[in-house]
Amino acid sequence: MKKNTMKYSLIIALIVFAIVPAIIIGAVGAVSAIGFNSSVRESEFQNGSYAKASSLGTLFSKYSSDAAALAKLNVVVDAVMNGGTGADNTVKNFAESDAGVIDVLLLDESGNVVSSAVSGISGSTFEHFKANDMPAVSTLLHFDKYESSDAFFVSHKIVSDEQTEGYVCIVISPSTGLIATALAGTYTDGGAAHLVLIDSEGNTVNYNGNGAVMTSAQLDKALSNELTTFFNASDVNLTSSDITENIHKGTAGSYTYICGIVPNVTNWRWIGLMNGSVGMSMSSVISIIVLVVLVVALCLLGVFLIEKVVNSMNEMIKTMNSIDPEDGLTAMRFDVKNSKSELGSIQSSFNEFLDEVEINSDRYKTISKLSDNMLFEWDFRKERMYISDNALAKFDLKTEGATLSNGRFIDGLMSPEDADKYKRDISAMLKGQKGYSAQYYIKSKSGDKVWVSFRANCVTDRTGELLRVIGVMTDINNEKKLELQLSERASFDFLSQLYNRSTFTTMLNTELDRRGPKKIAVLFLDVDDFKFINDRYGHSIGDEVIKFVADTIKKRVDGRGGFAGRFGGDEFVICMTNQDDIANVEQIAMDVIDELYMGYTSTNDILINIKVSIGITYCPDHSTDVNELISFSDTAMYFVKKNGKNNYHVYVPEDSENDEYKDPEGY
Repeated sequence: MKKNTMKYSLIIALIVFAIVPAIIIGAVGAVSAIGFNSSVRESEFQNGSYAKASSLGTLFSKYSSDAAALAKLNVVVDAVMNGGTGADNTVKNFAESDAGVIDVLLLDESGNVVSSAVSGISGSTFEHFKANDMPAVSTLLHFDKYESSDAFFVSHKIVSDEQTEGYVCIVISPSTGLIATALAGTYTDGGAAHLVLIDSEGNTVNYNGNGAVMTSAQLDKALSNELTTFFNASDVNLTSSDITENIHKGTAGSYTYICGIVPNVTNWRWIGLMNGSVGMSMSSVISIIVLVVLVVALCLLGVFLIEKVVNSMNEMIKTMNSIDPEDGLTAMRFDVKNSKSELGSIQSSFNEFLDEVEINSDRYKTISKLSDNMLFEWDFRKERMYISDNALAKFDLKTEGATLSNGRFIDGLMSPEDADKYKRDISAMLKGQKGYSAQYYIKSKSGDKVWVSFRANCVTDRTGELLRVIGVMTDINNEKKLELQLSERASFDFLSQLYNRSTFTTMLNTELDRRGPKKIAVLFLDVDDFKFINDRYGHSIGDEVIKFVADTIKKRVDGRGGFAGRFGGDEFVICMTNQDDIANVEQIAMDVIDELYMGYTSTNDILINIKVSIGITYCPDHSTDVNELISFSDTAMYFVKKNGKNNYHVYVPEDSENDEYKDPEGY
């Protein structure tokens, strides 16, 4: 009876000193949390809006300053006043320096485009030109001449001797580049608020938080009705110091917003937009109350459960503390004193489980030793890496501190580029919780690099939580080297050791796809009177001539980004990507002609003066299609053969308009 009295006294004490204070504290905390949460969210909303708006103002000022700076350049003023292409590179370089700039235009006083960063625009009339009324910053407009048609422009007068000669217009996309970056992201707890740009016509950027441009017709009615309010202060030029004093706060439909003027831009506004109210919702209050009730209920439940389980748990803890993990799994056993009791049954089951774990562990290690495969396992819960002995013997790996991709596993044995790819592979595998396989080139303990096949699978529990990654590596170095050798042999012409026709065409096509604004030159080279060389000196000497021509070509492309191929017989093709080489390609062609004509001394001391005809084409000047570039350079080469040989010729369209040319050498 005394024991029961103590138990009930303990329960009463818990109610008085724990549960009742918990209820009081929870109620007071709920009321305080409402006010505090509202204040914090409003402050976070305002400060985040001001910060992002300040960044936007800086960007608009930057573009205005850029336009003013361009308008003062002598090359720009000269181009607008006198015409010509002198400012083309200036506007192109400026446009390419900013991903958000669609085009940079130089307009004369009538709105005609004198120079443009986009090909095909010069000579046209700027579609949004307004004589004597060009805005410093326009609203969002549609441009017919660009793929990204929703943009605005920043303009500045080009003045000479106090007279307006024209304008600089920077066409800017708000959905890419610096402005898109400044607008991106949310900045309140839960990601509810984002910044929007809106012009005086009601067109918006980032209205839905995805960076997209929306017209005024797509604008939510609740906000479109606020347009007049947003632009009431259109005559005020704000600076960063007074932006907080010239804002408009309000609600529109289901939105809470804060609006301000983009500094020095009268026809644009920024809007900080948040879904719902700034304050805490009623559901949040109810959630707090429910949480307090649940805490109290759990406390009461704990009172009744503690007495029931504490004694058994204490006995279990004593037994488990007596087990020394350092003795290995074999030593980790409970000393079962009463197998018929509940505690004894649990202990016996646990001992049986440890026996199975020991057997499986031994089996796992035995398989690893007998197999050529190298095993590894990463345990997420214990943050521990296991690596099989054969892997540790072959590679300089350490289990301590290693994870799947922290630079201490096989990613530390790769080149930086391969390590980045490996980390992306691991990240994709963990995200999808699936297996994957790949091949990697890693350094062994001997210092040699070897190819390994890497396969891994994710293991999850029944709830889908990731537990471990188990994988296997296999040395495939010999097979991979053979594969690469066969692939390389299939890509080269045996005699000249240049690319064959198929490989050259594939590589040229790849260069055309990735060239960007750069030029590419293609040279088609044919040995003049090669049939005469074969007939007079024999085919073995002819083969030596082919090798000599190939070696002469290699000196012009090796180490300079170019490459060459042999199309068969005495036909060779060269691709040049180095811009300095392309600028001097005609001189290079002449150097090749001169060097070959100086002659080749064969193995039997015969001096052979080699003549070649070379045709030249450029991408994109002549074509951007791989087959046309090769065909046009071939046509230009035949022009040389028809007009004296041993020379070069740059392709012109008239070459293709003549009748089909027949080879004067007769083969």
